[in-house]
Amino acid sequence: MPAESTQKARKPWWTPRKVAVGHGLELTVGTLRLTLGHGPDEWRIERESIAEPEVSGKARIQGRRTLPSEYQERYVIGGDSSRLALTPMLADRNVVIRPRQPVFLLSGQKVTLFLSTPIWLKLEVGDPPSLLREMPVTQLSDTWFGPSTREGEICYAGRTHARHHIDELPRRPHRAITPLHIHNKASTPLPLEKFSLPVPMLALYGSENGSLWTQRVTLTREDQSDLAAVRIDPQPPEYAEKLSLLARPRQDSGRSGLVRAFSLLFGNQA
Repeated sequence: MPAESTQKARKPWWTPRKVAVGHGLELTVGTLRLTLGHGPDEWRIERESIAEPEVSGKARIQGRRTLPSEYQERYVIGGDSSRLALTPMLADRNVVIRPRQPVFLLSGQKVTLFLSTPIWLKLEVGDPPSLLREMPVTQLSDTWFGPSTREGEICYAGRTHARHHIDELPRRPHRAITPLHIHNKASTPLPLEKFSLPVPMLALYGSENGSLWTQRVTLTREDQSDLAAVRIDPQPPEYAEKLSLLARPRQDSGRSGLVRAFSLLFGNQA
């Protein structure tokens, strides 16, 4: 059973902590309830999905004085593995973002959209750390993204409200916020029906209040061209204070930014 007292959120939920043998930990973040137990020379993991209406705006961590009676996985590890780190990460593929309502950026206009994507967790024990596994907090569906069935890539599918005012952002500890700055230099409106966000090329930062951020991504659509310039800022965004690096990019984006075909960023729209 969970311990009587829940740890107060003075420190972010991803702060490493000690779990003695015979004890455990329960983390609830987003739709994931994760229970870990530290047995003799092993760790036990149980995970379950909770209903969306039960999702809280805060992550909850509870100590457990006993091991979980039911579990789905066991990991054998000798020595002192009492140190437990649950580190947020970004997804291992691009996430195709679709606004819940159609959004159009007029010719010559600029906008910064605040997009959020579900995080993953990296589970490590011991010092130096040993990796148990990585897992998504929310299981996203796969989608094919590109101008045709021959050109494109497998991505994750996501939805967004495409908010462009920072004070409208809800507090959601299981999602990372990416500021996407778009400049439409073309002579025609730019329909933002879907966008392939390159989250494996982004670093993840955490703030003391528990919010998660990536660098800003800037996209410039030139006139009369099928190419779009994509730039990833080297520094964390200025929208949050006291950010610390939690996870480096999974993939290298290069130093000079990216130039990609317009159809590979926005699908098959003209």
